Amino acid sequence: MFLVAVLLGVSGAADAAGDGPLDRATLRGLKGFSVVIDQLDPQLARDGLTREGLQRQIEARLQSAGVPVNKDAVEFLGLRILAVRDRKGPYSVSLAMGLYQPVILTRDRNIKTATETWAVETVIAVQPRLLSRASAGAVEQLADRFVAAFRSANPQ
Repeated sequence: MFLVAVLLGVSGAADAAGDGPLDRATLRGLKGFSVVIDQLDPQLARDGLTREGLQRQIEARLQSAGVPVNKDAVEFLGLRILAVRDRKGPYSVSLAMGLYQPVILTRDRNIKTATETWAVETVIAVQPRLLSRASAGAVEQLADRFVAAFRSANPQ
């Protein structure tokens, strides 16, 4: 048995996306999206965490829940992982999942960008030998929260 500290929450910034009713409303009518994993710190890969593995895990979780994944979509569900570690101690790892969608500025329709419209995050503290397993569990929790948000905005 292993011990992992987990703290689930949403972004605390006032202007950041979260998992509230308005954030969930931005998911309404979404027909599909791709999954993108940000670049990982090489140390995380040495300790067993890979972008490819995380991508497969998220896509499989979403597909098994009946949430449409489309690798060609411009909208994407992103996962960002930031970690710090002091020498040989445990990692402190922040995992943030957000849905990004294209937007056009109302004041200037020629300006187009992508922005995060829905987001959740978690922080774990874990020994390196348990990094892959603990991160997989945290990613499943984040993906499940996205599934719940997606379903609430797109009831069948």
